Amino acid sequence: MPVRLAVATEDFGTPLKEAIRQAATCPVAGLRLNVRTEVRAEEFSETGLRQLKLFAAECRMSIAGLMCSSRRSLLESEDLDRRLDRIRVSMPLARKLGTRELLVRCGRVPDPDDTGGSADGAPDGMVLPDNSNVDSLKNPFSFAPSAAVSGERGRLATGAQRFDSLCEILNDLARHADRSGCILQLVCASFDINRIERLLGRIQSGPVGLVFDPATAVMTGSSPLAVFRTVYARVGYVRIRDAQKDVDGAALEVPVGEGVVNWTELIPTIAESDYHGWLCVERPGGDDRAADVRRGVDHLRSLLVTSGENP
Repeated sequence: MPVRLAVATEDFGTPLKEAIRQAATCPVAGLRLNVRTEVRAEEFSETGLRQLKLFAAECRMSIAGLMCSSRRSLLESEDLDRRLDRIRVSMPLARKLGTRELLVRCGRVPDPDDTGGSADGAPDGMVLPDNSNVDSLKNPFSFAPSAAVSGERGRLATGAQRFDSLCEILNDLARHADRSGCILQLVCASFDINRIERLLGRIQSGPVGLVFDPATAVMTGSSPLAVFRTVYARVGYVRIRDAQKDVDGAALEVPVGEGVVNWTELIPTIAESDYHGWLCVERPGGDDRAADVRRGVDHLRSLLVTSGENP
């Protein structure tokens, strides 16, 4: 199966119908939609979804996954129930729109071997005020931990406890996704291979995949090529983003081809692997995102042709 290129409609900065028209000029075979900002389950009827799918087909494209974006990861307690509900109600949209991939923000995978008294480097034994302490109830500025992140006796949850919580959340979501006919694709904040492998091994209730993002690898100090070669069997979706490091060692996302990702090696490696999913060219930032996306698509198409693929 040839490599399939897609773009994210949200990068065009226009209403959805116009974004689809612009995407058709790239050209690509797929469109990734955002279920929080573009295709909300409560706003689209069955008829509306059919019309959207038909319009994409008329433009000679299909739906290439759905992004369930959020400002917070799955383990952050604030508005957690609302975020999980948003993911669940978005699952049936995938099947109705003719796709299976639902991208969700997993965040940074906690350390499953951290069994100390605290998480994220806080001193072991540190105890936060909780609601069993009458002073914490009277003091509006007390920092009582929420149930989602706190451990026993008021301690900050350990990495192992947070890891277990993430496994529980993902097993529940994977079960719902499997029943809805879609597959969760996890967007991780970094590529700690050992933690990711252990996390995926704990999710038994339904299939899940890993979203590979070269820019994330660069920004967290990993080699995109080395990461892909290690996790390719787990990859269910590829985001095509680039990144550049500045003189201070910080990194930022840049247009495809203008960063440090070695696309001339990475794209043939992806094409030669067993990966048969989408390659979605993205540009989340910048002053002219649409133009950057078009140039990124052109760059990738030239590399795919060179490697013998027919995008």
